[in-house]
Amino acid sequence: MLIGVLLVLAGFFGGWLVGLFKKDFDCWNISKEDLGKSYKTDIKVDYDDLDIKNSALQNFGDQERVAMILLDLSALSEKDRNLYYSKIGQHITIEGRLRALGDAEYNEVAESMYRQYDYIYYNKVEDGSWAGRTLEQFHERLITELLPVLPYCFKVTSVRAFNWMPFIPAGAILFLLSLIVEICFVFKLKKRIVLPVVYGLIIIVPSVMLFNHIRTMLTVKKAGDGLYTMKNLECTDTDGMLGSDSQTIEELLDWIFSNHLYGIRPRFELEKSGCAAFAAVTPEGKHLFGRNFDYPETDTLLVYSHPEGCYESIGVADLGVFGVSQNYPISPDSPLGRLLMVITPYVIVDGMNEKGVGAGILELNIEGVHQDNGKPDLLIYCAVRAILDKCASVDEALELLDSFDMHSPKDVTYHLFITDKTGRYVVVEWLDNEMVVTEHPCCTNSVIAPGEFYNKGLPDSRLPTMEECLGDSRKATEEQAMELLGKVKNKTITEWSCVYNLEDFTVSICLDADYTKVYTFSAKDLK
Repeated sequence: MLIGVLLVLAGFFGGWLVGLFKKDFDCWNISKEDLGKSYKTDIKVDYDDLDIKNSALQNFGDQERVAMILLDLSALSEKDRNLYYSKIGQHITIEGRLRALGDAEYNEVAESMYRQYDYIYYNKVEDGSWAGRTLEQFHERLITELLPVLPYCFKVTSVRAFNWMPFIPAGAILFLLSLIVEICFVFKLKKRIVLPVVYGLIIIVPSVMLFNHIRTMLTVKKAGDGLYTMKNLECTDTDGMLGSDSQTIEELLDWIFSNHLYGIRPRFELEKSGCAAFAAVTPEGKHLFGRNFDYPETDTLLVYSHPEGCYESIGVADLGVFGVSQNYPISPDSPLGRLLMVITPYVIVDGMNEKGVGAGILELNIEGVHQDNGKPDLLIYCAVRAILDKCASVDEALELLDSFDMHSPKDVTYHLFITDKTGRYVVVEWLDNEMVVTEHPCCTNSVIAPGEFYNKGLPDSRLPTMEECLGDSRKATEEQAMELLGKVKNKTITEWSCVYNLEDFTVSICLDADYTKVYTFSAKDLK
């Protein structure tokens, strides 16, 4: 049993412990003599993903004192680069050569940092806490105090990582088997009878408890680099979700994990997101719903769902919120990654159903909403799932939303873009704790409703670009709709772009702003 406990501890802390003895690089005391030398050092992977090819800004400091140094990963194979990205939060050993950054390189890194973090400045100015502070002042503080960028580059030539995670289940199983043997010894039970029964129960009980989980996991397919598809056979309790009275993301997750993972609680993390959405109509009269999801790069899951008593639907979920991605600690190709995919249907962020209703959620950087009108509570993050399962038109979607007291997670809120195959489209916002509906064919991350809140959030050129390209007719082929999404993409963090054909019940999707690769699926393809 002791060995089992030690194996579990090794799984959790082995990388950290080994890392204490593998450091020969001191980022705080770099001199000219150190430049050009080769180093082999252990690091905890903690990076900012830059829009500079084959590069990352790695923290060589610690939690108390940050020191960001550019990693040049160009000399690594694709496999080793993915190994580095996938070990976030874990310890690895890297080997390479240190050099100074040229002025042009340093400025390129700084500009990339500005693009990634400028939203903080605009949020602070919007809420009044940084009144009088200029953007240039924020830029200076960002790269010298908040995330100080040292003028050096570490050209990585090799990456090595030991996978400590299997030690955890191995230790747990060894501990359990040792406990069974100990019980047999203490109570003088016959091991040849007890052990086969116990082994059988170890296999049968989880299989029964996770029957629909396993069925769903077996439907997962890899459709492309970073793109997966899945048929939802487990998370089909939309009525239970709507009846959970969730006011916070923690309450929603408690409900999901209690009902679908037996109380086991994996990590869940929401990042700031951008996004854009619009409604268009093809020359043949078919209605389209276009959508960009601007979010740090992770992997993407297309979910087909058809719960009993609900409409068929196709939705898209970000796997990174559960820590699943090739660039995250949990690989989507691992059993644990596939298990966590099972619970994503409740957190899809855009999609359409068989009745031709399309819906997407977009972040607003304004004060959160928490209504208290005596109605059942609903977290706005659940709205897309509810609309796709329950609503056959925009009007039905508005009726459903109005039947709940809406709540937003964290300290920001969201608005919803909803359209249907009749050509109707609306933007739904909660302003001053009131639901406001505005008929407008597109939206991004600023308030659409006329009045005192108009344009609050993160206004930029994307909204006028869509308005100009769509015009009054809103005519566009599916290819032109995807081109428009390319025009309003975020330069660094557009995770996917979707064009839904609401008549044909099909979706075309591109990942990571690569519009040369378009994947198209029908509901039949995903069943």
